[in-house]
Amino acid sequence: DLVTMAGELLSRHGGYTGGYGNGNGSCKAPSSILGRKNQILELQTCLARLQDQINDTSRRKGAVSGERTALQDGLQQAQSELRAREVDIATREGEFNALHKSRRVLHEKVDTVVYEIQSLATQEHEGQQKRAALAAQVAELESRERELQRQLNQLSAGLESLRQQRESANAALAETRVALAAEEQLADSFRKQKQPLEQRIRELAQLLGQRRGEISSLLTRKSQADTEIEESRQAMDRLQQAREQVSGQTADLMAQRDSLERDTTGREEKLREQRRRLTELQNRRGACEVELAQKNMSVQNLRERIHQKYQVNLDAVRSECITLTIADEGPARVRTLTPEEMAASGASTDWNAVVEQVTALQKRIDEMGPVNLVAIDEYEETEQRYQFLTRQNDDLVQAKQRLLEVIHRINTQTKEMFTDTFNKIRENFRAMFVEVFGGGKADLLLVDEGDVLESGIDIVARPPGKQLQTISLLSGGEQTMTAVSLLFAIYQVKPSPFCVLDELDAPLDESNINRFIRILQRFLAHSQFVIITHNKRTIGMANVLYGVTMEEQGVSKIVSVKFHKAEEKAAEHPLDPLAPAPVEEEEDQPHAREETIEVVMAK
Repeated sequence: DLVTMAGELLSRHGGYTGGYGNGNGSCKAPSSILGRKNQILELQTCLARLQDQINDTSRRKGAVSGERTALQDGLQQAQSELRAREVDIATREGEFNALHKSRRVLHEKVDTVVYEIQSLATQEHEGQQKRAALAAQVAELESRERELQRQLNQLSAGLESLRQQRESANAALAETRVALAAEEQLADSFRKQKQPLEQRIRELAQLLGQRRGEISSLLTRKSQADTEIEESRQAMDRLQQAREQVSGQTADLMAQRDSLERDTTGREEKLREQRRRLTELQNRRGACEVELAQKNMSVQNLRERIHQKYQVNLDAVRSECITLTIADEGPARVRTLTPEEMAASGASTDWNAVVEQVTALQKRIDEMGPVNLVAIDEYEETEQRYQFLTRQNDDLVQAKQRLLEVIHRINTQTKEMFTDTFNKIRENFRAMFVEVFGGGKADLLLVDEGDVLESGIDIVARPPGKQLQTISLLSGGEQTMTAVSLLFAIYQVKPSPFCVLDELDAPLDESNINRFIRILQRFLAHSQFVIITHNKRTIGMANVLYGVTMEEQGVSKIVSVKFHKAEEKAAEHPLDPLAPAPVEEEEDQPHAREETIEVVMAK
């Protein structure tokens, strides 16, 4: 490093620093101590002045920081009010959705009430008046909904504007933070930046005034929105009162219907109880007849055994009493009494004693029989036969036990599988019946729930406007649609790859034909249907048509029909399934000219 006499410094790194004379513009330094002291006092005065400037600058910096904090607080307050406004708008949207849902529910209630009132002839006039009133209220509600939608659009536009203003405020805040960091880094040159900072402060003050004006405008609009919300709530209260009135009338009608259904159900239960008692009496009568037949057969067998063993015909025995006195030695004493003597003496036959005496006499006769010389051989042969039959009996008993276990396991699994499948079909049948008939109620009931494998199944259906009854009491079309519901309910559980329907749509009218076709189209992805029909709507939804015609007497021909585009070759189109079109549109609209029909005749 190099130092000159004037106090200038040149470092080895190339830096140059002036000496004392560069600070005050004089090149002479005081040589005396008093000059040094004066110079120190001047420097202290300058230092104090610089300290005052620094303090003034710090105060200004604090004021700017306070203003920045105030601006941040105002911005946070504006953001809070903006979020509150967003919550208010979301609340308004929720109320609007709830009002829309209430209107939809009210529509459903109106349809239900109108349907029930039409089924009751005595209240038809009053129902029409209520329906007109509800229609007017619905129209008013729809107009109110359009007005609310318009206001919602306006609020959405205001919200978007507030979001843009919030973004600009965030940008301004970011600029303020950058300016503050620059001020902290350049505190020594703050005087030079004073004027730009004052200009920036004025701009921020103007921006703050704008924000306050916008906040006051938002508060005014908020009060207007609160007024509109209060009016909407009053309208909703009026609609709620009207809905409660309609709900009360509906509840009365439902109570009457439930009462009638309970009465009908009680009578059906009594009828089933009477049938069950009749079945039990018939079973008891059959059991008594079987027991009587068994007793008669037993009596006949006893007569034959007595005749074979004792050569005595019981039919030829006289009605007299014979008293036998068995003696240990010598012949037995026999005394014969007539029925009159037996009645006069009060004597009666002791059949137990007779049986014992007959058994003892038979035993003595058997003991006095001939001696069997081959009894040992017969015993051994009988013993072997007995052991063989015992083993066979044990094997049969074990096999029977195993078979009973297998049968029990099969019955258990079968009951579980049948119950699970029956419950699935039952739920599908309920839903499918409501879809097919557009309402009503249907169910599948087990005749004997205790024995599901041997139990029958009752199909109970109630189309809209009718009482709950068995399927045999329905009309032909209703029975057919109920059968269709049950068929496709089974298909939902386990679809079959093929299904043949033989003139299933014959008893159906036009509306039921359309329902049948719509349901049939839902299952085309799971099964292939072969339908025998004469109905043009059913024919119109088919992919491939086959007809049988008799041009000559006794000679039948098969006609197959397939559809293809005119610009394509017919030979390139095999009989592939086509995408099904809506039946109503295909029936009402004529075929396009570019479509042609190829008819192939085959013997």
